Amino acid sequence: MQPSPADARLQVRDLHHAFARHRVLQGIDLSLHAGECGVLLGANGSGKSTLLAVLATRLRVQKGSYQLLGLDVRESAEEMRGRLLFVGHHTHLYGHLTPLENLLFFADLQLITASEERLRAVVAAVGLEKFAEQPVRWFSAGMRKRLALGRMLLRQPELLLLDEPYSALDRQGVIWLNQVLQSYLTAGGMLLMASHDPERIAALPHRQLYLRRGRLVQSLEDEP
Repeated sequence: MQPSPADARLQVRDLHHAFARHRVLQGIDLSLHAGECGVLLGANGSGKSTLLAVLATRLRVQKGSYQLLGLDVRESAEEMRGRLLFVGHHTHLYGHLTPLENLLFFADLQLITASEERLRAVVAAVGLEKFAEQPVRWFSAGMRKRLALGRMLLRQPELLLLDEPYSALDRQGVIWLNQVLQSYLTAGGMLLMASHDPERIAALPHRQLYLRRGRLVQSLEDEP
């Protein structure tokens, strides 16, 4: 039996967002349950990144409703931020800091108590143990992406939002990320990601969500 949308832990109804007169999201209805992965597919400009930004509370809900774990974004945005984690195109790492220092800074912002042993374990888990004492400014794009994604190992959010997480990752990085995400879903987390790489997400159980001109459609060939 399929879970009921009414029982979803994330519920979005008739969501709209516009930049000036440019309407980017036009009536999005979306729900996610514990352990579920949704993958947003669509052309550049279809609204994927904007939708993730709204769900991350980085952009406000202009019309419609958004609830996470029973919290309404208009009343409890700050509390919702403590229940989710967003990793976007920009890694937001500080180049003069080492991987350990970057993770410690993130932990402090998130009010996470993290020992040096735990921080080193995360650095090792993302494959950067040999570079733990080096400034991030010298890292490749793939190494930076690994470290940015490693933040989710410090905190297990109820909702994980990822914008093009596979970009800059090599084959081993993709395998590592899929293993981490599979464990996260098995533990009951909710995942929504935007991706241009359907082949790379094939290893994950997921539901494909097609965005076309700010609307969810049955396929990318459908007219909005």
